Amino acid sequence: MHRRTFLSAAASAPALLAADTRPNLLLILTDQQTHTALSCAGNRWVRTPAMDSIAADGVRYTEAYAAYPVCSPSRGSIFTGQMPHQTGVRVNGNSIAAGMPTMGELFRGAGYETVYGGKWHLPKSFDGMTGFTKLIGGSALGKDMDSPLADRCASWLRANAKRTSPFLMVASFMNPHDICQWIRDHKGSREYPNPDLFPPAPANMAVDVNEPEMMQYHRTAGYDLMSQAVGIASEWKRDDMRLYLHDYYRMVEDVDRQIGKVLDALRQSGLASNTVIAFASDHGEGMGAHRWAQKAAFWEETAHVPFLLSGPGIAAGVDRSRLVSLADILPTLCDFGGLDIPKGLEGESLRRPSHRSQVVSELRYGSAEREGRMLGPRVTSMLRSPEHEANSCSTCSWTLARHSTSPRAPKTADSSTNIAGSWPHGSLAPVTTFAGHDSCVHFSVDSLFLFTPHPTFGE
Repeated sequence: MHRRTFLSAAASAPALLAADTRPNLLLILTDQQTHTALSCAGNRWVRTPAMDSIAADGVRYTEAYAAYPVCSPSRGSIFTGQMPHQTGVRVNGNSIAAGMPTMGELFRGAGYETVYGGKWHLPKSFDGMTGFTKLIGGSALGKDMDSPLADRCASWLRANAKRTSPFLMVASFMNPHDICQWIRDHKGSREYPNPDLFPPAPANMAVDVNEPEMMQYHRTAGYDLMSQAVGIASEWKRDDMRLYLHDYYRMVEDVDRQIGKVLDALRQSGLASNTVIAFASDHGEGMGAHRWAQKAAFWEETAHVPFLLSGPGIAAGVDRSRLVSLADILPTLCDFGGLDIPKGLEGESLRRPSHRSQVVSELRYGSAEREGRMLGPRVTSMLRSPEHEANSCSTCSWTLARHSTSPRAPKTADSSTNIAGSWPHGSLAPVTTFAGHDSCVHFSVDSLFLFTPHPTFGE
């Protein structure tokens, strides 16, 4: 080797050997956990010390929503930062559109080691994670899957305690999704010896007599397992609903224990001080509101999800004002990891000021034809506006809006108020909102009705 070449190589050696100081990133997902199913949210019927510890070290966003209240479409948005109509994942089992960059590909391309354990569902349930090395797959039930998943993630963290380059780990748990099978196993009504041990039945348990035909179809047709579950819950008596809530919370506690294993390993390995943790659930659970069980509905319980963020430089607290979409996860992690945020994303980084006035969620019942016939062409969306505390189910011409009596939102709204004007795709015509009193106003082609949202705990 020529001396000049040797000296040049020697001069560059420290740079080559220097540790990469970018933060590690840990994304923890649960499946089917509603926004109030944490003890740090003031819910006394469930204990979630692991999730609470993330909230205590960082920020809990109380106004976070799924981009679609069903598994695959929501996950497509989480891993691309785009909406389901853009990703092509409109129902369970669809693949993300070819050529659309995904989280694993972006971070692997930027020099992160990317590892994944658990549920994927895009389209395969436990395989095919694009841009990730698979740590472990899973199975249909959390009671069988979540503990091995936690153990595998924990062992990987301990084995990588001395690493000098950053990683992105996704730990995607199944529970409390087991409530789906639980519902199918609990058809009909029964008597219980100790109902006083159960949580109270939801205050908004009644089915509205003017429920739109689209939701009546899902409730009664039994065309898939989700539809069948709503039909089962519709027949329950009050104590049946209370048992369902009790056992659902036990599933939340089960997955919290598994998350605790991963967090313990992160802390014991010494990696926690340079790791950003994001926690969310892909969608919520019906919780018996309007006798609805499982997901696939524009109720607060099904679309409103927990979202926690902690790590270096993240101040602890509770953010009750920012509207968060699960599509924000990708750009937020990119921002923390020093990656350029891909242009044109619908999600936004939570490290930066928000410019949105609503969040959007999409949903399809059965087919585009049925969706189109009920609410207009192609896209059905839920909008939530901080100015009006609005939850809106909207297409190009119809909207569903909620107005709250809370001090930070007006009790009435001018009938010309447009809450969809900033929808980024320009596909929504201006919509009209109406006065309300902590209720929801639904428009469909042939019906208008109100519902009272499930009361939250300590919010």
